[in-house]
Amino acid sequence: MKKCILLLCTCLLFACSSKQEEKKEFTYILFATPLKEHTIWLEAKEGFDQACDENDIKCDWLGPSVIDTQEMEDVIETGILKKADAIITQGVIETDLIDMAYENNIPIFLVDSDIPDSKRFAYMGKDFNQQAQLLLKDIEEKYGTKKHLKIAIQVAEESFSIAKDQIEEVQNVFKQHEGGFDIVSISESKSDQIRAKKEWEQVLRDNDDIDVAINFAAESAEECATLAEGLGRKSRMLIYGVDDMDTTLQMVKDGKIDGTVVTSFYDYGYKGVSMLLDYIKNKSEPTQKIFSPNLMIVNKENVKNYEEQ
Repeated sequence: MKKCILLLCTCLLFACSSKQEEKKEFTYILFATPLKEHTIWLEAKEGFDQACDENDIKCDWLGPSVIDTQEMEDVIETGILKKADAIITQGVIETDLIDMAYENNIPIFLVDSDIPDSKRFAYMGKDFNQQAQLLLKDIEEKYGTKKHLKIAIQVAEESFSIAKDQIEEVQNVFKQHEGGFDIVSISESKSDQIRAKKEWEQVLRDNDDIDVAINFAAESAEECATLAEGLGRKSRMLIYGVDDMDTTLQMVKDGKIDGTVVTSFYDYGYKGVSMLLDYIKNKSEPTQKIFSPNLMIVNKENVKNYEEQ
């Protein structure tokens, strides 16, 4: 009887030891997305899932359905407590969470929005100065350099650093415009199309002389263009968006949106996982900390070629 008990204990001990060994070999990467069902962020999920499948690692894609920074931070904190090997997220979170991850040897890879003074592993996102330069170049090709510009801007969340940085670069770059400019309105969509429409209705009602509408929220350009067309205003204003949602590209083809600044959200997921895995396996820090994907403006002249590519 004693021998049976001893054998059972030995087997249990071996089983526990085996599980511990399996746990040590287990790689888990969390993508704490700001919007788990948004069309553009789902492009990041596509890259994330492909990289995870190719490398045979466990990955989770978690986050709120609407803008909710607290829920996003809760996802990250849970990931830290679960001892995730690495976390990818947008840089709209509290720095304390990045510090907590750092103290637990969990690298955090920020995408789309940066927190430069934090202990983040690296950052990948748009060069907002280049984005503003592309916009100004396209505007001047259509209006010339002498026209005084009345500009309205819509962002997803005005309090987020990504919105502040994009607006600041527009202000900095557009100083080059000889005719001068005024930003007459800044509104926010909260990443919701109904809210985007409501805000643009108010902006267009309050400002009859807008020359340029810039939409830094992916869902906003469509609503702005539809309203402008309905009000008979489209012929006397330029409308710009960001990202390459199907509806946005179709409206560019139809001449309802004048251009959209595009980059690869897919790379946020795919390259994010690749760089983090290299660090996890080889403990190799990236030689640089900031990565900027290629940017371009898709307009009526190049939209067909862009879609084919």
